Amino acid sequence: MDMIIRGIRIEAEGIRSFEFVPADGGALAPWQPGAHVQVALNAVTKRAYSLCNREQDTDCYRIAVKLESSSRGGSQGMHQLQVGQRVSIDAPRNAFALDDKAQRHVLLAGGIGITPLLSMLHALRGQGGAAVLHYFVRSAGHAAFVPEIGTHGHVHAGLDAQATVAALADIVARDAADPQTTYYVCGPEPFMAAVESALQAAGVPSERLRSERFGSAPAPKASAAPAAAGGATEAGVFRVRFARCGSEFDVTPAQTIIEAARASGLDIPTSCEQGVCGACLTDVVDGNPEHFDAYLSDAERAGGKMILPCVSRCSGRLLVLDR
Repeated sequence: MDMIIRGIRIEAEGIRSFEFVPADGGALAPWQPGAHVQVALNAVTKRAYSLCNREQDTDCYRIAVKLESSSRGGSQGMHQLQVGQRVSIDAPRNAFALDDKAQRHVLLAGGIGITPLLSMLHALRGQGGAAVLHYFVRSAGHAAFVPEIGTHGHVHAGLDAQATVAALADIVARDAADPQTTYYVCGPEPFMAAVESALQAAGVPSERLRSERFGSAPAPKASAAPAAAGGATEAGVFRVRFARCGSEFDVTPAQTIIEAARASGLDIPTSCEQGVCGACLTDVVDGNPEHFDAYLSDAERAGGKMILPCVSRCSGRLLVLDR
């Protein structure tokens, strides 16, 4: 969709929100709380951002972007945009939907993870659903959308790691025994891990947690030990074959499959390159994928028939992909 930036606001330290409206004045594609859109900054840089709209914002899409010091071009490019510029945006997709069977919703946000949870909070308040938001930030100056959160949320600012763990344990314990309560979490990986640990310690089953990650778990460094018989000829190196075009290339421990393919002049469409958005999802024809994404379900990983080549690898010597 061809969109125009209608407005930009500074929401907190390092965080800007952007409002996009259709360039042709037409209607927007529908969306639900938890959905994200992919913004094309140029021909090669495309990033996914959660919608943080209010229920009444039917004329625009709104996202918020934190400027990252280690940006690979996404957040820096977004923060350079100006009102009136045109950008291309994909239609919303949702892999982080509300649980329509739950009677109570506990929303746990860490940092910029507030964005999808804010849209959920707005929707639940409009529907009369029982919901509470807990928003963990580095300092009060880093808290975005505080006026919108109002009395339906609690901002936890400036807590160290130990205090955060204690606060999460207390929050989780309040509804842990209620099977009608669903927990939602989005934020940096350490925060996500702390929430998952708190839920596990409280005996909350995994099906009562819904989550969205910014990135995947990093792949471990390859061992320096010699490869076992039948394995890769060099430790950590495996070969990838594209079944349809017949191209083959090696992937070293320092490369992702995507990077090795590019070095060989081959292209796999990508977006986040962190194993989150699913843009590069590829069917596996043969071989044993080693998964490091945050997109596939446990059952899909166990099936071994799909892979996100931006982060995942091969546990054997050959991986054949349907490309």
